[in-house]
Amino acid sequence: MKKLSSNNENYYQVVAGSTHFSTMQEAAIRELITHFHLETWRKGSIPFDELTTLRKFYVILKGRVKVYQVNENTGKEYIIEILHKGSLFDIICLLDGQQHFVLTEALDDVEALVAPMHIAREWLRQHPDFNQTLLPYLGRKMRFLEENSTDLALLSTWARTLKLFTKHLDRNANNHKLKLINNLSHTDLANIIGSARNVLNRHLQKLKKEDIIDIERSQIYIKNAEALIQKQRRDS
Repeated sequence: MKKLSSNNENYYQVVAGSTHFSTMQEAAIRELITHFHLETWRKGSIPFDELTTLRKFYVILKGRVKVYQVNENTGKEYIIEILHKGSLFDIICLLDGQQHFVLTEALDDVEALVAPMHIAREWLRQHPDFNQTLLPYLGRKMRFLEENSTDLALLSTWARTLKLFTKHLDRNANNHKLKLINNLSHTDLANIIGSARNVLNRHLQKLKKEDIIDIERSQIYIKNAEALIQKQRRDS
């Protein structure tokens, strides 16, 4: 971890441009960022744990962080979510003040704005209009977690693989790269859908044989987006 010197004007531009703070007045944002500093982590490092998230509140500026759990007996891993630019962490600690026992790992070099948790909590109380963006953000998180738990219980690994790719399909890109999960290892992709790497690899080879995807090194390219979408609708 590396701490950088504060630059409030740059912080203001970043925070004011975030959808999470779009309803706030300039004076309120400028007061808030006096409590922020910038922290960075290298790829593969541990950005935060259950102790740091009790004391600090993070706004991700750059890079991705996987949030996951591991079964200590079997070593099996499940990726709960991937934080990315604009993500707020840890909302659970912000709301209930209790430790949140999850593991984290930087998937890229990561930058985040960081404020003391008690300041973020007090600021939340003093500026209830922030709820106009915070509550919808919480709603999206709850829907995401509900959908994931339902998929794990009701869908096959094949259907979960198709849904993962269609959900992250970048339809604006000419080469149909995957958003957010692009260049993740096959092990990480398997851990997102709650399966094993060898099972995921069988699904990937099937999609490749059907000329729906192509795989070059760790990159997965969607060659036939329409076929993928139709297959996902049919098999889910």
